[in-house]
Amino acid sequence: MDHHPPPDDRERLVAAGVLRRYEDGHPHPALGLSPISYVSTRLWDELTALAIAPSAATATAHALLRTIAGDALDAALAPGNEQAPRDDLYVTHPAFIGRHRRVVWFQRSGPRGMITATFPPDA
Repeated sequence: MDHHPPPDDRERLVAAGVLRRYEDGHPHPALGLSPISYVSTRLWDELTALAIAPSAATATAHALLRTIAGDALDAALAPGNEQAPRDDLYVTHPAFIGRHRRVVWFQRSGPRGMITATFPPDA
């Protein structure tokens, strides 16, 4: 019996413009030393819009995303969420991204899988 992991649809989402590959490669201590592999296009657009000049948009987004990731906490450690799997979702406290305070999610694709940064579905 062959066991195949569930299909990873992130590349389909990249092709659809919902996600973008994130090639930072830096391990983030708050994310279990994992690098961020994908970022939602919506989050990326909000971060690049905060740049002072268009030429600094990418560098600004990288710096902001690293700073935001540094404040992430494992969601399983939140009160009332003790039964959640450890190390698969990290969340941040609301921070100003653009004109609104928003939470950012860092979601792991599976055990030791890649991390995708995005806004929560209801944001």
